[in-house]
Amino acid sequence: MSIEFVRRVDGLVCRYRPDGEFNGRPSFKRLDLDVWCRWLPGRGWCTVGADGSANGWPLHGRSGQGMFPPLGPWRSWKAGKSYLYDLRRTGE
Repeated sequence: MSIEFVRRVDGLVCRYRPDGEFNGRPSFKRLDLDVWCRWLPGRGWCTVGADGSANGWPLHGRSGQGMFPPLGPWRSWKAGKSYLYDLRRTGE
């Protein structure tokens, strides 16, 4: 299973593929950048940049913090910009 984030403002699709485990849960790496979707203790599921900083979270907080990143809306914050994405799973 892979995941993708679709940016609502313009339809940009950010694709992620499985990349082992991190903190005992699946880790997903973005195909075109050093960005991961991972579960972090005390933060839950989030997107994480190459510097290790979390920069995106499920919009509805920590609900649905199961073994996989929760589907639905996510908010990103980076370099003073914020975007709304929808996370979905793919069969690839």
